[in-house]
Amino acid sequence: MSRVLKRPMFKMGGSTGAGITSGLSRRGYHAGGSDRPIRTRTTPEKILQGYGPAPRGYNVYDFLTEWGLTMASSPPMGNVIQTAAGTAREPYSKMVEGKDKAGQLEYAMRAQAHDAARTHNLDLKKMDLQEYLGELTAQNQYKKFGVMSPRPEYELKQADVLKDNKNTWDKLFSKNRGKWEGSVYYDSSQHNKGNVINAANSGKIVQNPKDKAEYLVDMTKFEEGDEKNIFWNDSSGEWFSVAYDEEKGTWHIDKEMSMVIGDETEDYTDFSLKEMQNFIENKKEVAEIDITTNIPLPGKEKIIEEIKSVEIIHPTSDGTAKGTISDEYLQEYAEKNKIVFNMADFKKKGGQHSGYRLMTKTQLRNMLRSQNYRQTHASENEKRGAKRTKRKAFIWFNMNLEKFEAGILTKMPKSYEPYVDEYKKLDKKERLKIVRNE
Repeated sequence: MSRVLKRPMFKMGGSTGAGITSGLSRRGYHAGGSDRPIRTRTTPEKILQGYGPAPRGYNVYDFLTEWGLTMASSPPMGNVIQTAAGTAREPYSKMVEGKDKAGQLEYAMRAQAHDAARTHNLDLKKMDLQEYLGELTAQNQYKKFGVMSPRPEYELKQADVLKDNKNTWDKLFSKNRGKWEGSVYYDSSQHNKGNVINAANSGKIVQNPKDKAEYLVDMTKFEEGDEKNIFWNDSSGEWFSVAYDEEKGTWHIDKEMSMVIGDETEDYTDFSLKEMQNFIENKKEVAEIDITTNIPLPGKEKIIEEIKSVEIIHPTSDGTAKGTISDEYLQEYAEKNKIVFNMADFKKKGGQHSGYRLMTKTQLRNMLRSQNYRQTHASENEKRGAKRTKRKAFIWFNMNLEKFEAGILTKMPKSYEPYVDEYKKLDKKERLKIVRNE
């Protein structure tokens, strides 16, 4: 083999555009890189060469010539040495001055050449960078519109690959495993939320001890926080979520959905996963509301009466945040805000590309209920804050108001000023009730 490769035909080189090697040239490899033009960088020396040699200044030859002529045409100034020194004084001064100017000129030219080379090379780098960014943009556009295959085709390819794995689980449920891989790829925005989990990968699906061919969700393996997650079941090919029953102390599945895939115009989105996310968000909001509303507070009946006087955002049966929102209002609100309640209407109206959202009536009702509660809760907090400020003001007045009016104290907190007149009108008993928060 070594003798064969040493033959002359392997040493000649040349192009691959003709002969038996015609058609073998590959784009981007003839120059060891991309098809971008190769731009030559410059140096200060090359720039100086382009200007030619610098103008000659007053040098030693000019000095000798002028000295000789001056000495020959001048009268003697004593002996020969004195005459030579006297006539050389002026030419020598010119030579020294000429050397200084030549040095300064050379330094200035070299500095300008360095600046010009640096600017030129920087411009080339900018051009290369712009072309590189342009190529990346083109490649990304190509990947987005040219390479991306339909989701069913992608899932089938993934399933075919999984069939050949040694892993028994991948072989048994290759089709649903392919759907999971498709979801990871096409529904990345949902997966990036961090709460979409493959139940089998997390060890929550086990083999039925009574029937080895059946696989079940092991509800004993769920723990606190899993109620906020969405799980994929490889064995059934469905999404599911779980909830904890506090009375029984057990976990159970509270919602299941099969995949509902959109078409090419909808980027092959899985709308069932979106609905599951809405369901989880709704559970979070309801849990927050229940936690807050279940906190026992003194004078709760009085607070409820105060809430009734606050204007809520969405009308309810009893005028409070806890009242029922009617179906008629839900329908009206949904129409105004591009919300639909079933998949058929969602697709018919153009889906998310037309600005529509898919929700259930329960989800929408709970969302509006939570908005009402936030409105009344904010008003309630504002009233409580004002009451606390008033109490602090009365305490301050008891200790410092006389000193302030006498000029001993020069400053009063601005937040206390609105309560001065009320404090003066009340007697000591009424003031004491406010201080004691009675």
